[in-house]
Amino acid sequence: MRRAWLLNKSPVGAILLAALAMGLATSYLGARPAAATPSLPPALAPSSLPRAAQAPAGAQRTVWDGVFTADQADRGRRLFSLNCAECHGENLEGGEGKALNGDRFWADWGDSTVAELLTYIKTNMPFSDDGSLKGTLPTSTYVDIITLILKTNGFPDGMRELTSESGVGVQIVKKDGPGELPDSTPVHVLGCLAPRGADGSWHIEKGTRPRRASAPSPGPDRDVPLGNREYELKFVLTNLTRLVGHRVAVTGLLLGTAGINGVNVNTVVSVADICK
Repeated sequence: MRRAWLLNKSPVGAILLAALAMGLATSYLGARPAAATPSLPPALAPSSLPRAAQAPAGAQRTVWDGVFTADQADRGRRLFSLNCAECHGENLEGGEGKALNGDRFWADWGDSTVAELLTYIKTNMPFSDDGSLKGTLPTSTYVDIITLILKTNGFPDGMRELTSESGVGVQIVKKDGPGELPDSTPVHVLGCLAPRGADGSWHIEKGTRPRRASAPSPGPDRDVPLGNREYELKFVLTNLTRLVGHRVAVTGLLLGTAGINGVNVNTVVSVADICK
């Protein structure tokens, strides 16, 4: 106590106390960053994250973004062997049932979504003559089987397991982007109905790119931007004169890749009485 009293009372002590206080303040302020910004450890820095994790918010996800895990695909193989291989082959090469890989896979499922594939398989498989087995497996089993199909077709695994929810909107496209739909694909096309040709044929102009009939619409048919394609409408069984100049929605089967030979028509419906 006496030593503290001396420091407070003597001139030298006062100087020493002031210097000590200033030094402590400088040390504290100098060591404290002006605006501390949290930094990620190297293992979590953006440059080291997988590509799927760096996808921009709102970007369209595809099967190339790692939408299932390796372990999940291994489970899928065991479940496929038990429930599907008898018809589709152990390596998905086909047999009594369709092949689920290669060209057949792309013809059936290219430019669709994982959710559409899951819905189809969940609704229709396993096959039985009386239809009693379809839809009888747990949803998780169907999902795991889907991951095997994806892996077999060369799509990469990722960090998170696929679920029925996470598969919504995940596009099945080739690595360089969407391709043209093949011959005989059921499609939905929008365009302007042109006047009937001298040979009796019907065409639509300003046609959109065909999308699979099973795919969700990007918006109301009257609002979807038109394109620059032309399609001949084949096997039309009704007179379309009243729809000339209308924006129409056409469903049917593509004749040739991308409908190069036209559309085998199922329905033609007016969605607006002017076409723009």
